[in-house]
Amino acid sequence: MWRLKELERGMPERDPRETEFFRLPQVSDALVKEVIQNSLDARRNDEPKVKICFTFGSVSRLDVKQYLDGLIDHLRACDLLPQDFESCDSLRFLIIEDSGTTGLDGATGEDRSRPEKGRSNFFDFWWREGISGKKETRAGRWGLGKTTFHIVSRLRTFWGFTVRHDDSRRLLMGKALLKTHYLNGTGYQYYGYFTGENYTPISDAGVIRDLKQKFLISRKDDEPGFSLIIPMIDEEILFESVLKSLIIHYFYPIAKDTLEVKIREGMDDSVTIQRNNLIDVAVSRDWWDTSWEGIDVRELLQFVSDSISSSPTLEINFPDRERPEITESIFGPDLANLKQKFNNGGLVTFKVPVSIKRATEPQALASYFMVYLKKFPGLKNSEEFWIRSGIRINDIQTLGNRPVRAIVVAEDPPIATFLGDAETPAHTDWKENTEGFKEKYQNAVPLLRFIRKSVSKIVSLLDEPPHERQKDFLKEIFYIPITPEEEEGKVTTRQGKVKVERKIPSFVISHIQGGFEVSLNLAKRDISIPFRATIKVAYDVRRGNPFAQYESYDFNLSQLQVSSAGCRILSEQNNEMKIEITSRDFKLTVNGFDTNRDIVVKVTED
Repeated sequence: MWRLKELERGMPERDPRETEFFRLPQVSDALVKEVIQNSLDARRNDEPKVKICFTFGSVSRLDVKQYLDGLIDHLRACDLLPQDFESCDSLRFLIIEDSGTTGLDGATGEDRSRPEKGRSNFFDFWWREGISGKKETRAGRWGLGKTTFHIVSRLRTFWGFTVRHDDSRRLLMGKALLKTHYLNGTGYQYYGYFTGENYTPISDAGVIRDLKQKFLISRKDDEPGFSLIIPMIDEEILFESVLKSLIIHYFYPIAKDTLEVKIREGMDDSVTIQRNNLIDVAVSRDWWDTSWEGIDVRELLQFVSDSISSSPTLEINFPDRERPEITESIFGPDLANLKQKFNNGGLVTFKVPVSIKRATEPQALASYFMVYLKKFPGLKNSEEFWIRSGIRINDIQTLGNRPVRAIVVAEDPPIATFLGDAETPAHTDWKENTEGFKEKYQNAVPLLRFIRKSVSKIVSLLDEPPHERQKDFLKEIFYIPITPEEEEGKVTTRQGKVKVERKIPSFVISHIQGGFEVSLNLAKRDISIPFRATIKVAYDVRRGNPFAQYESYDFNLSQLQVSSAGCRILSEQNNEMKIEITSRDFKLTVNGFDTNRDIVVKVTED
């Protein structure tokens, strides 16, 4: 039942590279984010909650031979067949099933018609790549996320069984993501489908019954939803890794009671994560070697729970909603009380209004996002959580080392749609240069920058420096090495004074219009050439460490005007440049910064 298209004249040969979009440090993260996002997007209007079940199991390779026949030789021809496949008596698999959803509804294309994108979940899922019909609050935009299902299978393969809400049909298909390849002298395209005749979905009750039994699928014939079958699952996809990824990325919809997840090994051991036990389940895990290592998980999730149920909320009023700006004046007489509450460790909640205006529509849409803030003196670094339509956007961090926890939630349809259009394929960031984003909206870039900077602006107005002496406040700027004896106060001199010799800096940094210039300090005689150095740049900020508060949309050194002499530029990324200095006549100039902002430059020897 596996069918692969032969290469025909005029067809290019292609090895798909979209898999690179979804290779996150933890492979479970990519899988969990895509699965949950799809199920939340497909929630039925009459269902308050989506339920998802992850089932780990194993099956005899011979028992499922009929589902792999016709594919194995092609995997081998692509050099994608695992070396241990032939020696495996059993295959480890993962089943992911949802309920409370529509399933893959819409036109199937069996009549050879091709429905418009966004009009058929079934057709978009199986037959469109890099094309998405998802709009408004739905999380996916790129049509590439299902690539994740291929990545986490060592056979680059998955099957999907759906019971459709619109017509109650039960349909099965499968897909493999391979490479352009040649088998027995014939060229084949990079994909393959597990289908019936003429690439139609399989509806045969006997085939579906057999597959459900062998792969432990629990979906009932009258239960709408989607069941995903991933064979020979990646070794890093484990019960615990999936559970932790679920909590890290979807704690908010779980705490809000719009999502419930069960994870089980076979049909026996299982854990269900829901609002009532989220904190207990999370606290019982070891978070070593995850992004939550070192975090007080109980304290964090209690903050999340308190935020969801918090009241009252201060609604900010901007004089001009189309050009919002966070200033002291917008808080009016409430500012003093807000400062006191925030600095005393109280939870403060804000409703921040925005105006969304599409390029093709005359009227702007009023919308808003929520901001929840609380100060935790024991925190060494801030903990920020940006949520859009239930999905967590990981890469946005704006508060640096402030001892503050923050949650930003964008669920109102206009702003959720706006931010979704700026989202990266793996749902990790909002970028102003995302394809088509700036063309869809008026003032798209200023508004996105305002949203991203809103939390740090609010905190900078509310936060007050502690009254006690801060010994380490300027340690990253002024640093004098001392011995352990000096640190313990054991070193004295005959006159009671310590003579500290001034260290001559290696570099001279000069600010010029729209940039800066770096050269060697010729007063320093002991410079040994060649040597390497790192240059870091940031826009100055009112409070905090400017380098910690750098954002990728501030500037990128690789896109600015750089001229140099007496050095080699080794790398340019974001706000950091690595160079090798080869001459005492070294000089490097960088231009193109915002002339309305001050820049801070730090140069260190490597």
